[in-house]
Amino acid sequence: MVVESAVIGNNKIELYIKSVLDYGICPYCGHISEKIHSQYQRVITDLPVLGKRVVIHFRPRKFFCQNDFCSKKTFAEQPGNEVFRYRRRTRRCEQVVTHHGLMSSSNDASSLLNGMGIPLCNTTVLRDIHRIRIPENKEITNIGIDDWAFRKGINYGSIIVNLGTGHVIDLLGDRERDSFSKWLECHQQVSLVSRDRSTEYSTAIALSGKRIIEVADRFHLIKNMSDCVTKTISENYSDYRNAVRSGNEITPEEKCIQPDIQEICNDKLSGDKKQEVNNNTDSRTIMFNEVKELQDKGFSIGAIAKKLKIARQTVRKYRNYTSLPPRKSSPRNEYFKFDSYVESEYSNGKSLVNIFHEIKNLGFKGSKTPFHDHYRYLSKGRKGRRTDRPKSIKKIKPQDNREPLIPVKTISSIVDKGIRMKELDEKEDILIQTLISIPWFKEIYNAATSFYKIFKEPNGGQLAEWINEYRDTELAKLKTFITGIILDMKAVENGIKYPFSNGIVEGFVNKLKTIKRMMYGKAKLMLLKRKLVLGTLLFN
Repeated sequence: MVVESAVIGNNKIELYIKSVLDYGICPYCGHISEKIHSQYQRVITDLPVLGKRVVIHFRPRKFFCQNDFCSKKTFAEQPGNEVFRYRRRTRRCEQVVTHHGLMSSSNDASSLLNGMGIPLCNTTVLRDIHRIRIPENKEITNIGIDDWAFRKGINYGSIIVNLGTGHVIDLLGDRERDSFSKWLECHQQVSLVSRDRSTEYSTAIALSGKRIIEVADRFHLIKNMSDCVTKTISENYSDYRNAVRSGNEITPEEKCIQPDIQEICNDKLSGDKKQEVNNNTDSRTIMFNEVKELQDKGFSIGAIAKKLKIARQTVRKYRNYTSLPPRKSSPRNEYFKFDSYVESEYSNGKSLVNIFHEIKNLGFKGSKTPFHDHYRYLSKGRKGRRTDRPKSIKKIKPQDNREPLIPVKTISSIVDKGIRMKELDEKEDILIQTLISIPWFKEIYNAATSFYKIFKEPNGGQLAEWINEYRDTELAKLKTFITGIILDMKAVENGIKYPFSNGIVEGFVNKLKTIKRMMYGKAKLMLLKRKLVLGTLLFN
C-alpha cells in the first residue's frame, strides 16, 4: 500500500491509499490474476493522530479469477492483514474498541470512542465483543470454583478460575451439581478443585468418577468456626450478662415531678372572669386614653404618634372619638385565662413552644404565630430569648451504675481477635478474662483457638486429635461444626496440606459484581463471561 495524497483539516485527517501490485491473489483458490473487473470505494477508520480523526480512503480492485476450478468468478483485493474483510476499521482500532467495550459498559465505551474520534454506537461495540471466540481451555488442571448471585437470594451462577494463571476461564448459569458435572466431562485434565463447603460441587466431583483432589478453602473453614462462636455466644447471652453485672446494684431512679398544668389552669379559671379582665386592661384602651390626654395638652398628631410610637392614622382616628368603640373584628382569643400560667412557666425556664402545646390541650384555640406575638413581651433578646432569663431546670436523669452490655457481634469480633492472637487493648482483655470464667465460653474459645492454630501451623495429624478432643462436646453449634468437618474430612485435610485457596476466586466474584452494576444488572451470561475471560487474555 502507498499513500497517494493526504488532506489535513481542523478535526480530521484523510489519507488516500492504493495497492502497488499489478495483480491480485484469489483468497479462495490462491490463483494469481491480472485481469481487472472493476473498482470500488472503502472508507476505513483508523486510530486518531494528535487528537484528529483519521479516515483512510482505499480503492480496491476486483479481479476475474482465471482458475477454471475455482467456485468464484471475481474477487476483491485486500489491504493486507491490518484490515480484515468486510470491516470498516483497522485492526488496531478494533482492538481499542474491544478493550473499551470489555472494561466498561457499551454506552460508556461508545461515548469515550466518539470523543476519541472513532464514531461508533453501543450496538457496534457489543457486536465486536460477541465476534471474539472464547478459548476452550481443555488443558486446564487446577481450578477454583465458587458461586455468585445473579439476583441475591433468588438465582445463582458459578465462576471457575484457573489457579495456575489466576484468570477466569468460564461462567456457569447455575450452581447445581449437573452443570458442574457436564463441565468436568468436557475438561478431562482437571486434577484439583479448590472450593468452599458446598455439597453440590463435592457431589459433582464424586459422580465424575475421576481422581480429583478436593481442597476445602481455609477462609471458609475459619469463617464457619467464627460463625459457630458467634451463635454460641448469642444462645448463652444471659450467662454473659450475669457475669458482667454480678456485684452491681441499680441506683434508685429519681423522678422529675412535672407541675399539674390542668390543676393550675383550673385554679386560674375558677375566679371571676370580669375581675381577670380588669386586672389585664386591654392595651387598646390604654393607648386611647394616652392619646386623649396628649390631645388635651395640645400635642399635634405627629408629636403624639412619635411619642407613643403608633401610626399617625391611629392617632387621627382616636382624636375624632369621644369614647372608644368596640372592636369590629371577631373576639380575640382569651389569653387572660392563661397569662399567669404562661408567665410563671416561662420564668421557670420552659420555652413558649412547649407552653403552647400544653395549653392547646386545655382548650386554647389560637394558632402558634399570634400566640408568640402576644407573649413577645416576655423575651427581650433575639428570637424570643431573654438575656436575664434564668437557667433552665434540668431534669434529673435516671442513673444506672451497672456495667454496660456489649452487643453479640462486638463480642464476637473481640473474641475473634483473641482467637487469631492479635493484640487486645485493656477493655478487650478484661472482657475475655471475664468470659473465660464461664465454662461453655472457655470450651468454645479454646476449641476455636486450637482450630485456628492448625491452619496457622499446618500439620494434618493435629486435625484428627482436635476432633477427638471436642467430639463429645455438649455445645450444639460446635458439635454440628465438627460433624461437618468429619463429613468433608479429606477436603479439609487437603486444605491444610496444599497451598491452594479460593481467595482469588472470591476476588473475581467481587469484580463480577462491579461489572454487573456497571451494566446496570442487565448483562446476560455470555456477555459477563466475555468481559471476565477476554479482558485478561487479550490485553494482559
